[in-house]
Amino acid sequence: MAAETDTSGISTSDPPAVTRDAALTGRLERAYAARGPDYVPRTGLLNSDGTARYVNRLILEASPYLVQHAHNPVDWRAWGPEALAEAAALDRPIFLSVGYATCHWCHVMEEESFDNEAVAQILNAHFIPIKIDREQRPDLDQIYITATQLQQGHAGWPNSVFLLPDGRPFHTGTYFPRPHFMQLLQAVAQSWRGGKRAEIEGVAGKLSEAIQRFAPAELVSAPPPGPTEFAGALAQLSSMHNALEGGFSDSQQFPQEGFVLFLLDHWRRTGEADALTIATDSLNAMAAGGIHDHVGGGFHRYTVDPNWRTPHFEKMLYNQGQLARAFIEGWEITGDPAWRRAAERTFACVARDMTDADGAFYTAEDADSRDASGELEEGAFYVWPPDAARTALGADAAYAIETLGLEQSPTLEAGPVAHLDPTAEATDFARLDPVLEHLRVARDARARPLRDEKIIAGWNGLMIRALAEGSVAFETPAYAQAAARAAQTIWSRLWTGDRLMRLWAAGAEGRALEDGTLDDYAWLGLGMLALADATGETAWRDKALSLARTALGRFGDGKGRLKMAAADGPTGPIYDSADGATPSGESAMLELLARLARRLPDPEIRAEAERLRGALSGQLSQAPLLRPDALAASRIMEEGESTHRRALAQGTVRARLSDQGRRLAIEIAEGWHLNAHEPGPDWLIGASVEGAGADWPKGREVALGFTEDRLRVYDGKLDVALTPNGGTLALTIQVCSDSLCLEPETATFRLR
Repeated sequence: MAAETDTSGISTSDPPAVTRDAALTGRLERAYAARGPDYVPRTGLLNSDGTARYVNRLILEASPYLVQHAHNPVDWRAWGPEALAEAAALDRPIFLSVGYATCHWCHVMEEESFDNEAVAQILNAHFIPIKIDREQRPDLDQIYITATQLQQGHAGWPNSVFLLPDGRPFHTGTYFPRPHFMQLLQAVAQSWRGGKRAEIEGVAGKLSEAIQRFAPAELVSAPPPGPTEFAGALAQLSSMHNALEGGFSDSQQFPQEGFVLFLLDHWRRTGEADALTIATDSLNAMAAGGIHDHVGGGFHRYTVDPNWRTPHFEKMLYNQGQLARAFIEGWEITGDPAWRRAAERTFACVARDMTDADGAFYTAEDADSRDASGELEEGAFYVWPPDAARTALGADAAYAIETLGLEQSPTLEAGPVAHLDPTAEATDFARLDPVLEHLRVARDARARPLRDEKIIAGWNGLMIRALAEGSVAFETPAYAQAAARAAQTIWSRLWTGDRLMRLWAAGAEGRALEDGTLDDYAWLGLGMLALADATGETAWRDKALSLARTALGRFGDGKGRLKMAAADGPTGPIYDSADGATPSGESAMLELLARLARRLPDPEIRAEAERLRGALSGQLSQAPLLRPDALAASRIMEEGESTHRRALAQGTVRARLSDQGRRLAIEIAEGWHLNAHEPGPDWLIGASVEGAGADWPKGREVALGFTEDRLRVYDGKLDVALTPNGGTLALTIQVCSDSLCLEPETATFRLR
C-alpha cells in the first residue's frame, strides 16, 4: 500500500509504533495483491478505496485464522524462531494469542481489541505480538492452554498468554474486554521495564515446572485397568449424567462422544443397564436438540443451555466424525431409525459442505455469518423466524413451524433454532424431510459462514473411520468409496514416504505444512484400518501399520510414553494429559496398536501395545475417566472388539451382526476357509453359534486325495439367518489356509 497519513496522524502503511524496512513492506504488499480481486480483508480499518489500511506478516501465512488477522494494526508475527529471536534482541515480552478460525470469542476480541489502533499502539511499542492457530500447532496449544488452566483454574480460546522471549509463560488469561486488556498490557509493560524482571522470571520458572509435571519423569507402576476401573468410570459418569435432559452437564452441553462410546462399549461387554441408559438418553437428546442442524444435517459444537436447544453454531469436522460413529453404534444396538438418519444426514452434510474437489475434508465452518443488514452475528445463517419459514415453505409452513418449535420464544436475538420435541414418541420423517430440504435450499441463499479450508490429517482420519464403519453398518458401499477417496488424497498429499505432515493448506498454491503430531498418526491410522475392515483391501491396513510404526519411532520417549510432537517446546517435552473433545494421541495410538494386534500375527505390535498401556496404567488406575478412550482400547487387548462389526482370526474373517441379532454375515478372505477335522452340527465345519438357532447354508464338499475322509468347508461370503434365544450369542470359528489352521476363536455379541 502506498504510505499516507490519516487525520489522526497514524501511518496507513506501517502499524502504530512500527517502522518497517522497504523490503518487508514490499513483500507484504505483493502478498496482499496476490490474494486477488475476490479477497475481502477482515478489518474495519479501510482506506477510501476499500483496501485495508494495514497489512502485517500474517498475510504471508496459509492458515485462515492467521490471515483473518493480517489487516489488524497489531504488528503480528506467526510463531517461529525468528519471532522469538526478535523478542530476545529487543528485550521485549511476547504477547501470544492462540485461537482458531471458527472461534466466536476470538472474533469478538479481534474486533474489540486487535483491530483497534490504540490497543495496537501499546502492543507494538512494548511487546512482540505472536499469533498461533491451535489447529495448526496443537503441540504448542497444549503447552499454553495447560499454563492458563494451571494459573487461572479454567482455560479456553482465545488463549491470551504473556511469555518471556524464550517462550516460557508468566501470565495467562482468555478473552479480555478492551478496557481490561489495555490496563493489563500497560501493567505488564511497566512491570517488565520497572525492576520486576526477577519476579516475572520466577513466575515463568514455576509455571514451566508445573507444566512439566505432566511429563512422565517416573512412571507409576500399576496393573492394567480391570473391573474396578471400568466400574469406577461408569459410577462417575452416572453421577455426572443429567437424567432430565441427557448429557453430562447441568449448564452448557458438549457432545462428549468419548463418554458415549465408552458407555456403549461397556454395555456390550457387561450388559449393565445404566451404561446403555445414559448413552441412549444422550443420543436421543442430541438427535432432537438444536445442536443437531435439522435443516442441513450435521452437528454444532455445543449448546449454551442444558436442554441442547441453543447451539454455539460452529461445525467442527471432528464432531461430525465422532458423533456419526456414536449414532452408528447406538443404531446397531437399538435399531432406532432416528439415529441412523442422524448419521446419514451428517455424512450428507460433510459431503456437500465440507469436502474439497479431491474428496478430502475441510476443518470447520464458523458460528458467525452476515445477517440481512450485513453485520456478523452468531447463528444468522441457521435461525428460522416463523415469517422466514412461511416465505420459504408456503402451505407446509404451519406444519414445519410446529414440528420444529419455531413458534416458541427464541433463545437467541437472531431468531428461533429448529429443534424437535425429545419426548415425542416418533417423528414422521417421511413427511418432515422433504420440508427440511426446502428450507435448506432457501437457507443456501443466505450469506454462508466462513469455512476453514485447512485439511488436517488426523481430523480426516476421524471422518474416514466414521464413513468406513457406516458403509458396513448401513450396507452402503458409497460411504466406503468416499472414505477411500479421502484416504488416498490425504496419503498422496501428506505422507512423504517416511513421515506424515499435519495439514494441507488449501488454495491455488496448496501445500503441506507442519510435521504431523501423534494424534494425526493415530487417528489417520484408525481410519485406514476401518477402511481395510470395510473393503477387505489389505493395502489400507498396511498404511495403518506404517503410521503406527513411524509414530512409535518419532514420538517414543524411551520410558513407554509417546510425546505429542517429535520436537520439544519452550518448556520441554510435550505430552497430552487426558482425552477431551477428541481422543488424546496416546489413547488413540493404544487403540490402533490393540486393533492391529488383533489383525496381524505380529508379536512386536502386541508388545508395543502392552508397553504403552503399562505406561498409562498408573493414570488409568488413579483417574480412569480422564482417558475413556484408553480404557476401551485396553479392553480390546484382553477381550477383543465389542461392536456388531468384528475382524476375527487375525483379520481373515469379517463378521457382522445385524437386524438386532437376526442376521449374521461372515466374509472370509481369499485363500482362507472355515474348516475343521470333525463335522459339527448341521455339517457346519469350522463355525458354530450359541445363543441362537442358525440356518447355515450348505458348504461345498472337498475330497482329500490321500484319504477317504471328506470335509465340508466354507469360503467366500456367508449370510446366516439367526433366531436369538437369549441376551447374547457367541460365534466360534476356526479358519484355515492350504498350509495352516489358526486356533479357534469365539466372539460374543450382546443383544438388547
